[in-house]
Order: sequence, then C-alpha cells, then structure tokens
Amino acid sequence: MKRVSLLLIFFGLASIFFSLAVVASGWSEPRVWEQSGASVDRMPWYDPPTKTLYFIRDYNIYQSSFVNTAWTKPVEVEIPGLNTRQNQVNPVKRGNHLYFASYFPATDYDFYMTTWNQETETWGEAVRLTELSGEDQDWALWVNTAETEAYLISKGPFGDQQVRGGRGVWKAVKSDGEWQRPRPLTGAINSEGNEWSVFKDEQSGKIYIDSNRPGSLGSYDIWVLAGEDQTAVNLGRPINTELSERSLWTDGKVLFFSALDYENGIGGYDIFVSFYQD
Repeated sequence: MKRVSLLLIFFGLASIFFSLAVVASGWSEPRVWEQSGASVDRMPWYDPPTKTLYFIRDYNIYQSSFVNTAWTKPVEVEIPGLNTRQNQVNPVKRGNHLYFASYFPATDYDFYMTTWNQETETWGEAVRLTELSGEDQDWALWVNTAETEAYLISKGPFGDQQVRGGRGVWKAVKSDGEWQRPRPLTGAINSEGNEWSVFKDEQSGKIYIDSNRPGSLGSYDIWVLAGEDQTAVNLGRPINTELSERSLWTDGKVLFFSALDYENGIGGYDIFVSFYQD
C-alpha cells in the first residue's frame, strides 16, 4: 500500500483515490484523468522525464504537465504546418522527438516526427517517416527509448509483405541511422481481426496491444504478452469492459488508457488512470 500511496500523491490524485481500498493484487478501479473533458480525449502518452502527458484532443495533439500536486491545463502542441485540425493521432515522445500519425486524403495516415529546438523552444517542421509508412493506413507507433526499435500498427503493405488481419503489428529496427523495412509479426500478437495500438514496457519486456480479436469483452480490449512471440492474455477487469478500451501507456505501476462511454466518463472518449497493487 505504501508504494501505491506514493504514486497517488505523485500524480496529484490522492484526493480521488484516498478512500480506494485495494485488497487484492491487480489494477485498481480506473478513474477519469482530472484534465479529461467534454472533448474527445484519447491516445495518452506519458513522458516521465518531463512529467508531461501527451494526448489527442479532438484529433490535435495536446499536452499537460504535472506541476507540484496537479496537472496543468492542457495546451495544444504547435507543430508548424501540421497540427491544424488535420487529424493527428497516437503521439509518442522520446527525448527531443515527438512521433505521431497524421492524415492526408491522398495517403490516409502516415507516420511523422518533429524535433524540439532547445534554443527557440519550439517544435520544428514535421518530417514524414518514409521507411515506416506503408501504402495504406499507418495508424499507431511505439518507439523504444534509444529510438532504434519500433512496433507499428499498419495495414501495410511493405514491399510484398502482408499482415494477418485487417490492421496488424509490424516491427522495424534502425541500422546505421536508417529505419529498415518493417516486417509483419507472425505470432499471437496479431490476429484475424484488427489491432489498434501497441506498447512495450521496456523494463518488463511485456507488450500491450488493444484488439477486437476473439475473446474480447467489448469491441476492443487491452491484451498483454510476455514477449512478441508469446500468447496474448486479456488484461481483464476492471480495465476491460463490454465497451471499448483503446490506446495506453504504462510502466507496470501506472496505466493511462482511453475508453469510449466508460463508466464515470465525462463525454465520449476519455482518458483514465489505474494503479497496480502487487
């Protein structure tokens, strides 16, 4: 309980969770993130070094930082020429880089990256990640801390390679500073259905996906694998419900995720937080 209490204080949610009694191991009952609002809020990514949560609000990228004991009011992330109501999704912050997918009618969604300029304190022009963008929809991305490995959710194809199901998990590595062609993963991480997002906890090696594969409680559920070649296990309640849980960030102790029409939500898609008790 001590570790859980410290985490609650750290995130400024002690007042919400103080009366929550966790009597068994597992994830606590999710609570709506304090800055989630009536807008469409989804696809959270927490950046520990800056204590900042990046997320999508009405399909633009926003951010909120944890300062003292509370989250700051969300503000739009200004990316020159891009973040102007053009449907950005699934932000990933690594060092001075912000990865995301952006929509254009001619190419559907493709992956982009923008770089933070320390001197001007502004984001630079977004660059399309050509090597990681296929011919069809490229939807969600995960990049490791060293920025040398990526999992991506895409319809592909990449060359003559296809992925099982409509939209699936691919993997790419960087060699000599260049991303190599993604390859489709052939294990249980992919299904005959659609995979929505992918996240790897680098410390534990666990991989989380959300998918509408058979065995889901709702339209989409969060699943966890011990590794990319292992069996996918439904994360179960209280996180998954008969509704739709999609997109997440976790370090194994704190879980941010978005859900549609979730209990105690504010409106449509909201961001929720849960804490793990050993």
